[in-house]
Amino acid sequence: MKHLALILLFVLSISFYACDKNDTNQNFQFEAKVLGRNTDCGLYAIQITKNIQNANVIAGTNSNDIFIAKNLPINLQVEGLSINLNIRKIQDSELGVCTALGPSYPWIYVLEAEENIK
Repeated sequence: MKHLALILLFVLSISFYACDKNDTNQNFQFEAKVLGRNTDCGLYAIQITKNIQNANVIAGTNSNDIFIAKNLPINLQVEGLSINLNIRKIQDSELGVCTALGPSYPWIYVLEAEENIK
């Protein structure tokens, strides 16, 4: 009985330790830096800093790390802010109007995002 109690205590200790990990971006596929408002389209641009290749696959582009971020939460629209986010390919109906006078970047749709606190 004593061995069973020790084994149970050990298993519970491991379970609590496993749940106590402080990994704030475990649910987010990408990390990015907010670059500021794009003058051409009026929306914020972001620079993907983690998982760039998958971001390009989602966006249907080849080798970009800068994207126009549709649906970026207002509280994260701060130039220089490091964020964690999940994205999807933008739908044609979600594209906005751009002046074509500034740099052209591919668009992505932000599903969810939070500040990256390290």
